[in-house]
Amino acid sequence: MNPIVLRAAASPSTARTVAKIGAALGGLFVAGIVALASALGGLGSAVVPPGGGPDLTVAQIGTVAAAAGFSGSGLVMAIAVALAESGGNPTATNLDSNGTVDRGVWQINSVHAEYFASCDYKPSCAASAAFSISAGGTNLGAWVTYQHGAEIPFLPVAVSFVEGTGGSS
Repeated sequence: MNPIVLRAAASPSTARTVAKIGAALGGLFVAGIVALASALGGLGSAVVPPGGGPDLTVAQIGTVAAAAGFSGSGLVMAIAVALAESGGNPTATNLDSNGTVDRGVWQINSVHAEYFASCDYKPSCAASAAFSISAGGTNLGAWVTYQHGAEIPFLPVAVSFVEGTGGSS
């Protein structure tokens, strides 16, 4: 297994991502993320739903995200954001207070009119939309869960998947 090395790059969003991970770890290395998940009480049913359900596994989310172009730390964040947004549920739908609708695994907002609902509910298509919206995985600021750090508890499983696959599926 090759460890993921997260470095601050020229992109402010990448630097913010690295800072979030560093803050969550209290200055420990990325390998310590697993300990953080344990301290937070684990990941519960958000990753593997009771009874199987329609939710995608971390590996399934990671595979479609990698196929859409996400890699490295962008892939880690795409997986963590998807889990924070929908728990991996490709049929998740949320009506926002402003009248827009969030759809699918990545909760693609209907404000992105170039992506039809039929795309948003199909994981491979939604992953491509998320890749585009996130500027190739470099800016996840469009997702409220990312803005509020809700993806942080999901970083351990995302890192584990990416380290286990060498950064691709």
